Amino acid sequence: MNSKIFCYLKSKKIFCFLVLIFTLPAAAQTLESQTAQVKLGRIWGGVTANGDQATFDFRSGFFPNDYDILHYRGQYNDNFFGSGFKLAATGWLAPTQKDSIYNVAVFGPKNDFYPTGKVIVPITNYLRYKYPNQIIDNKSVGITDFGVYDPLQFTDGTFDQKIEGTYLNVLGVEVKRKIMVWSQNYNDNYVIIDAEFSNVGYTKKTASGGDSLILDTLKNFHISLQQAMGNNYYSVGSSPPPQTSERPNYTNVWQHYYGGRPGDSLRVFYFYSADDPTSAGDNMGSPVVTQQGRLLNTNFTFYTILHASKEPYTNVAQDVDDFLQPKVTYIGNETKFPSPDAGEDEFGSKNFWAIRGGLSDRDSLPGRIPGTHHGINNDELGTADFSNFTSGTTSSNNSRNFSSFGPYTFLPNQKIRIVYACGFTGIGYEKAQEIGGKWLSGTLEDPPNMPNPQTGWLPSNFAFPQNATEQDERKDRWISMGIDSVMLAAFRAKWNFQNNYLIPQAPPPPDYLQISGYGEGVEIKWSDAAAEAMPNFEGYRIMRKVSNADSIFYQEIYSSGSDDKAVEHLYMDKSILVGAQYYYYLQAKAKIAADDLTADPFSRGKMMYSNRVYIPNVSFINPPRFSQNDMSRIRIAPNPYNINDPLLRTYGYTDGRGINFFNLPPEVTVKIFSENGDLVQSIEHHPVEKSGSFTWDMITSSQQVISSGIYIAVFQKPSGEISYQKFIVVR
Repeated sequence: MNSKIFCYLKSKKIFCFLVLIFTLPAAAQTLESQTAQVKLGRIWGGVTANGDQATFDFRSGFFPNDYDILHYRGQYNDNFFGSGFKLAATGWLAPTQKDSIYNVAVFGPKNDFYPTGKVIVPITNYLRYKYPNQIIDNKSVGITDFGVYDPLQFTDGTFDQKIEGTYLNVLGVEVKRKIMVWSQNYNDNYVIIDAEFSNVGYTKKTASGGDSLILDTLKNFHISLQQAMGNNYYSVGSSPPPQTSERPNYTNVWQHYYGGRPGDSLRVFYFYSADDPTSAGDNMGSPVVTQQGRLLNTNFTFYTILHASKEPYTNVAQDVDDFLQPKVTYIGNETKFPSPDAGEDEFGSKNFWAIRGGLSDRDSLPGRIPGTHHGINNDELGTADFSNFTSGTTSSNNSRNFSSFGPYTFLPNQKIRIVYACGFTGIGYEKAQEIGGKWLSGTLEDPPNMPNPQTGWLPSNFAFPQNATEQDERKDRWISMGIDSVMLAAFRAKWNFQNNYLIPQAPPPPDYLQISGYGEGVEIKWSDAAAEAMPNFEGYRIMRKVSNADSIFYQEIYSSGSDDKAVEHLYMDKSILVGAQYYYYLQAKAKIAADDLTADPFSRGKMMYSNRVYIPNVSFINPPRFSQNDMSRIRIAPNPYNINDPLLRTYGYTDGRGINFFNLPPEVTVKIFSENGDLVQSIEHHPVEKSGSFTWDMITSSQQVISSGIYIAVFQKPSGEISYQKFIVVR
């Protein structure tokens, strides 16, 4: 009787909710289609409110190529931001008028019952810090924040971005996700997803057309997640772009799960670059021979399990982590999965057979923990061909790292908690360029402190390509050092979770930043009262580089101490080349105390910096010369202009275009004509700072790049005084 009354009352509430939804179909659609952006740290992408896939592309605008970012595109339900959870159970009663019982049900966020998903709590996206008021050469940088700036939302941790929302899976399980991102430089290479699964039931139509609540015990309940490498963009490696034949193939991957054998201390599933077995040589790491051998694909992509409920619970105090979860891991292309043999699949579902460990048992991990179902790692098979396993391929490869949690008996109103981190790390793109250059010149030595003198950090039976040279193998051993970086990042994520997300707080970025080019140098002004109020404030640093090429690195040009406090700061950079293209960013500093127990042991006593991506330096500075009034002293350089002149790259002209006009009056009109007398471009030069130089991008008034030839520049002051000069262009 009580159960019926409970269900009836719940049904009334749900019915009222449904009336609201049906009355406002546009609002309901908007709820399911809402998204949030993650553009902080080293993993960027989008989060959908309904937990399913979408398409995201943040490459235009600000996508810093000095920061080594993986950008998840969102199209294949990978687990980077808590998307694509597949839930499975047996003997499930469908929410239809007929009492249809599924022998086995496997459903993601969207399905035939919920074609657009079903959002219960709308998605929110909060930021602790916002972009500064940034002005470059008197022009505001108009980049909007990627979330709602509200520092008051961050009382529950030191993360700097928080996305939350809840959707309902058709099995009657609410999936509540909390996605956290840190800007702190020792913890900016992973994102933590804290997911809570609640068996709340679902509504089912009655014979009279009403709604009743079905509270079902979900038997053989599994939670499945996956990750692949074929759906990402990368900020490093496109400026300058490699030739087509030298572009990385990010789907040629080794795949490895650490956590399935006795003695393993973490649960980490990672990908890394594999050699192409269909091509000669060893291209692990994607060396670009035409660009001094730099390596474009040395990073590791991973996810690590931080907590998995041993049993469903009703009281959070009952929730205990089970290190054996996930009990099932496997790799491969879903289109290549074999069918179960006779007697292997009593439920009649190849998908569920794989989720509960059938595929893993067919190709099992040697020495796996008894009672688990961990499949093989393809880097431990003793073959140089990454695709040489049951569901591997080199053709249109999209091999995934799968994990399954369960089986659980999931009673109504119980919960299960899964917490994991997705990360992106390796030896770093500066080191990758150094290693690639030495590899190409034949001077590369082995990395220090290798755990295995033959394979480095790779498995002891790892097979190098048959025709690999000693230099190739040394290159690969350097790349393998990224495994150590993966384990450190996973350890830090675990530490973060165990300390209730209260690791040391990163300092805030400046709230105001103005960069201006003058004749005597580049002037940088800023303010950051919030950083200076921190007890561990340690000053500022300014980073600078010439050009936006990702093969040229930022250098520190200014570093101050804890006494560097002011309402407004000013620094003049005088060590510059006039007319070069400079990029700057500024960071506040704060030091982690050596005895700070909230910091992991490897971070204590080290310096933190406000995150680099808070300074969207999309515009360069061309430091000008002083103006002067003698028209005979005007100079044009380079003259002649040759697109192959290496000095252009020294000045940062990555597109090869740039003609400089020096010693100009404070106000002058410059008209450029072809040798036939056709007007090519007209430029009004009267800058606020009264500089005596500017750089022309060689674009005509009709937005065309000028061709080779002789050109005439006519300079005219407001007083009418005129000067003429010729210049030559060779393209």
